[in-house]
Amino acid sequence: MLPAIVLIAEALVVLWFVLFLTLITSGYLEGRSYGISKKTKMELAFLKHVRHFVIVGVSLVMLLSITEITGLTNLQ
Repeated sequence: MLPAIVLIAEALVVLWFVLFLTLITSGYLEGRSYGISKKTKMELAFLKHVRHFVIVGVSLVMLLSITEITGLTNLQ
């Protein structure tokens, strides 16, 4: 029974990724015809710091994964 549940869960994950990529692709294709717009100060600030956001996010995921694997999050 457990293998069937795992396979169903994996199939749902694949379906979610396909739907998400379809959404992203359709948004991209629709936005190509809009042309270039003037960016606000908030958008410029975000784009200026995107690299920092990605580095912090990936670092946090790695840190949390390592602490979970080593069992440091076990508070018993």
